[in-house]
Amino acid sequence: MKSVFLIALIVALGSCQGAEVTEPLSAQGRSISSVIVDGLEAFRGVLQNGSPKYGLPVMAPMQLAKRSFEINSGEFSGTFGVENFELQGLDEYEIITMNVDVFRSRLTFNINFASVNFTTDYDVDMGSGYRIKRNGGAFFALEDLNIQGRISYSLGVFTSQLRVKDVLIYPSVGNVNSQIENLSKYRIFNRKLNEIIEEFVTLTVNENTDFVATWVSEQATPICNELIGDRTLSDIIAIITGGN
Repeated sequence: MKSVFLIALIVALGSCQGAEVTEPLSAQGRSISSVIVDGLEAFRGVLQNGSPKYGLPVMAPMQLAKRSFEINSGEFSGTFGVENFELQGLDEYEIITMNVDVFRSRLTFNINFASVNFTTDYDVDMGSGYRIKRNGGAFFALEDLNIQGRISYSLGVFTSQLRVKDVLIYPSVGNVNSQIENLSKYRIFNRKLNEIIEEFVTLTVNENTDFVATWVSEQATPICNELIGDRTLSDIIAIITGGN
């Protein structure tokens, strides 16, 4: 990998001659960044059409005919079911920034989704001292969803093997739109309950970014390294670009 040899060259030359190789190394970072951006732009097609080769279904929109979940959390138990579920917006993203810093071995990014939303019919049957049965239609949207993050990595000096050190994700949401029917039989109470859901989700996302970043890093870092295996950074770029 070129960046590994350039880093080694900077160390060998010392600070007096480091400026001569700084620009090529920065250009390498810009090149990798542009490859990743191109790959993410091409990934829209994967979301829209799926990838049978890798067992990926169509996810834009993502549809579920019917799904039921059993819930048992001590005081609450019952079933929650959805039907005609459709998730939209995963392919409607804008890449605000995408930068590879080869000096610090990190990738920083900022991606914005105009609206990630779903519609569904739902059915809830819960018991908690008294029985709660609700069913109806639902629409729920996260609007102006922004994902900022940083992926730190390391490269083996002799093998260029890629290892992910941490994955930090900082989400924020501009607006939450909840339109869930039949939370209450009274229309005014139903609207108020939806407003409570909107406020709760907004505060949960926007005021717990550090918690989300830590949790995602703990979960995603080992998964990323497992998926990478023995591949080098060049291998990963080749996969993103289809071998080009």
